[in-house]
Amino acid sequence: MHEKNIRRQVLVPLTLTFLVLISSFLYASYRIRMQDSADDLSHRYERVQNLFDGLVASREKSMLSVVQFIAEQKRFQNAMIAEDRQLLLEHGSALLDRLYHQQQITHFYFHDVNGHHFLRVYHPENTADTPQRVTMRRAITQAKPAAGLELGANGTFTLRLVYPWHVEGKLAGYIELGQEVDHILHEIKSITDIDFILALDKQFLNRQSWEEGMALLGRQADWDLLPGMVLIDQTVSVPPEVAAELLSGEVIYHEHGAVLHTEGRSYRGRAFPLRDAAGRTVGDFIILNDITQEMASFRVFIAQVILFSLLLSSGLFAFSYRVLGHVDRRLAENRRRLHRELDKQAHTNQKLEIEIAERRHAEKELTRLNENLEQRVYERTSELRAKNREIEAGRTALEEAYKNLQEQQATILQQDKMACIGQLAAGIAHDINNPIGFVKGNIEVLGGFWEKISQFIAIQDQALKKSGPAEAYEKTGSSRRTLQIDYILEELPAVLEECLEGTDRVNKIVLNLKGFSRFDEPEAQLTDIHECLESTISIIWNELRYKATITRDYGQTPKIFCFPQQLNQVFMNLLINASHAIDQWGEIGIKTWADDTDLYIAIKDTGKGIPEENLSKIFEPFFTTKEVGVGTGLGLSIVYDIVQKHGGKISAESVPGSGTVFTIRLPFQNRLEASHA
Repeated sequence: MHEKNIRRQVLVPLTLTFLVLISSFLYASYRIRMQDSADDLSHRYERVQNLFDGLVASREKSMLSVVQFIAEQKRFQNAMIAEDRQLLLEHGSALLDRLYHQQQITHFYFHDVNGHHFLRVYHPENTADTPQRVTMRRAITQAKPAAGLELGANGTFTLRLVYPWHVEGKLAGYIELGQEVDHILHEIKSITDIDFILALDKQFLNRQSWEEGMALLGRQADWDLLPGMVLIDQTVSVPPEVAAELLSGEVIYHEHGAVLHTEGRSYRGRAFPLRDAAGRTVGDFIILNDITQEMASFRVFIAQVILFSLLLSSGLFAFSYRVLGHVDRRLAENRRRLHRELDKQAHTNQKLEIEIAERRHAEKELTRLNENLEQRVYERTSELRAKNREIEAGRTALEEAYKNLQEQQATILQQDKMACIGQLAAGIAHDINNPIGFVKGNIEVLGGFWEKISQFIAIQDQALKKSGPAEAYEKTGSSRRTLQIDYILEELPAVLEECLEGTDRVNKIVLNLKGFSRFDEPEAQLTDIHECLESTISIIWNELRYKATITRDYGQTPKIFCFPQQLNQVFMNLLINASHAIDQWGEIGIKTWADDTDLYIAIKDTGKGIPEENLSKIFEPFFTTKEVGVGTGLGLSIVYDIVQKHGGKISAESVPGSGTVFTIRLPFQNRLEASHA
């Protein structure tokens, strides 16, 4: 009975575990295969798209060379200016035949200056005007060649190039060339060996025109095959009913696509949007991946996994069945041994009870002896505690003295560092100011020279036009256009103006640097607090410009007596801390106002804020929440000392996650205290 229960309790969960593991492995293999198929389709589409873009760009360059050749031919120019359709048709027909056989160009148009149809060389009897396409509108509005893929009424994609045709500097009309995109797609098929199907949305087509276009291309046209789309081209033979079933569902648009079977082969297809030159999605471009061999290999793999799992499970089941029989027999033997040990343990417990009674008697005796010992220990402990309190008081006083020494040392070090930085900044500002002065002067002189050169070029050009040979004037004009002389004449004043503006900005930075770096006089100065703020912002602008937008709300405030360089240090520390509190991008606001007795400065940021438990510690020396090596913890302590020196107060309010506001109050009556500080 016990043998049967043990085997059932072990073998049933073990069998279920194997089934779950095998099922999980098969499902994971299937998901991996599906993801690999999806990635393969995406990679194939990227390859086709990149190759397609490259071929289209190459064809555009080729057609641009052809149309430039046509535009330069005098016979075409004379025929267009004379509006002689017959002469244009004679010249164009012979050229179109060569272009079709050499470059597969199938469309050849001439348009008037308004972009209206003038002549279809490939279909001259059709004189009806058509709505202007995107490429034509771009060529008209941008006054330069425009190219792109456009959907025709007959359901074919055509690569079109529209070229503004200028004759002797005057617009004579537009030349348009077109090439069916089918040649490009089949060239991609021959290069990449990737199959595809093209389907168009019916809302962009005319049924009669589309059926006529398919007949001309020798393709089967079935308008009613799909409710909203029609098939125009495919590189693999797919029966219409299979294609209809493939495109009628939503699976074809999912990441893993859909599977179709035709002519004994299996394909996985996925639809990607097909867009024209206007950016409209006019249909689907379906990439097909032959997975016949892949599916066969996967089936063999699954069969091998299942067979191997069954063999392994059977062997493990038989082994477990045998081992569990041995385990059961060992359990029975251990049970008998356990009973014998329990009997021995009961006999031992009787002996222990006797020993426990004896020990209890001994403990009573020890308790009586310990009463006197505890009294002596208590007295000795009281003496040791008194000594420890004396030692602790001395240690606390020593730590306080050491802390004060550290604060004084850090303050002196920070002041010396700021003095060295001031000397260095003043020297740099002086060295920059002199070369910037003569650079600005030279730019102003160069501006005057350029006005005279421009006048001379204009006079020279006018004289050459009136009295010089026409050939020399045309050659000079061509060189002038090639070298972009007119563009240079137009843009150089703006360049000189930007250079002058840049030197002015450098001068302003130098002045701010001088003001920021000057040493404090022994006495306080009457200072505009707004000038101190602006000077500080200018100096650390490179630190702030990539972190936050600076907003200013300056009120009407009087000048006060203060040490401006020290206040600059206060503002610099607060602004830099505000920028460090902002992780990506935020806002730093500066507001000033005054009442009858005090002047106020508030600096607010939209950073991560200060936790409430740290808000009371931020002005303590060496307290910092920054990483080791990033901050010293002295910035706000020095700010607090400088504000106290001016007889003012500084406070902080913060909401974690929303930002922090530091408010400085400087009293007007501090002028006497500051002047004698």
